Amino acid sequence: MKNLFKLFKQLASIDSPSGNETEIGNFIVNFLKDLDLEPVQDENLMIYCRIGNTPNPALFCAHMDTVEPGRHIKVLENVEFIRSDGTTILGADNKISLATILFTIKELLIRKENLNLELLFTVREETNSGVQDFDTAKLESKVGFVFDGGLGEMGWLAQSAPTIEDFEIEIKGKSAHASVPENGINALQVILNAANSVKLGRPDLFSTLNIGLINGGFSTNTVPEILSLKGDLRSTNLESFSLIKQDFQHALEKSGQDLKAEVYFKWIPYSIGYNMDLNSSNYSAINKIYTDLNISMSPKAVTSGSDAAFLNSIGVQTFCLGDGVMDPHKLSERIRKNDFVTLANIVKNLMIKFKY
Repeated sequence: MKNLFKLFKQLASIDSPSGNETEIGNFIVNFLKDLDLEPVQDENLMIYCRIGNTPNPALFCAHMDTVEPGRHIKVLENVEFIRSDGTTILGADNKISLATILFTIKELLIRKENLNLELLFTVREETNSGVQDFDTAKLESKVGFVFDGGLGEMGWLAQSAPTIEDFEIEIKGKSAHASVPENGINALQVILNAANSVKLGRPDLFSTLNIGLINGGFSTNTVPEILSLKGDLRSTNLESFSLIKQDFQHALEKSGQDLKAEVYFKWIPYSIGYNMDLNSSNYSAINKIYTDLNISMSPKAVTSGSDAAFLNSIGVQTFCLGDGVMDPHKLSERIRKNDFVTLANIVKNLMIKFKY
């Protein structure tokens, strides 16, 4: 499997933080063209490729972007693991999946396997779900596979995933010298006055509400006029999601009105919640392939998003499966080489054997 590891190292060496996917997209397009395939890259840099021309293809999807710090990655390899040098992430999320799909396609085409697939490589999955900008009219598949998660558990499956929306809030008060605060409107006070009406963290059993970025003020001796906040709301229960969203926005807007400050909200949909049907024939077929590889399926409820969420929302039953990656988004991100090989076997068997 040296060529599989080599391909991953090539992909990892290409900087591709979210919004910077041009170079890695060029690499993938050229890789596919070298296999006599006809990839199409859209204006958003997403790559689509059809392999075969019979009905009912299966979709294999992976994202090309990484989180930061993801520049100038140096990949280290020992007997057991592939990891970074500890100064950056490894980029295994999602380049392990990218490498596996590309490697397997090449291997199967060399063997002249009769494939019936669609490939989709997306952008900005880590930030604002770039897949939502893809022209889905191109897709023929009704079943898809995303390998993105599991914390190293090879049989992992995201049985359910939450609805997630990012939010951006701007609070505009009025500046004044700190010695005469009564002449100003403190934007921070809007948040403080609403504190008893807003529960951050886990508002209920199904949901989380987080403010992750806070910026504002101009100097230490000036009442802060502008305050901007960014965060996200996620929930596995749509009723809870709607109620928390409504109450959160109302609490800040009312506090702003009371203080004569202006409060602006912008909600940015990121992921649409779903529940996989484990009684479906498609799941049974996947389970059999895994069982034949001596891997036990382990369906889990998850609190993170993936491209599978959007694809499920448009009617492509998309299974988000384990990729073997441990500690994604951390400097300790790594994968066992044996698990990498196992993932390649899973992808190969799905590409050859899965039918719906």
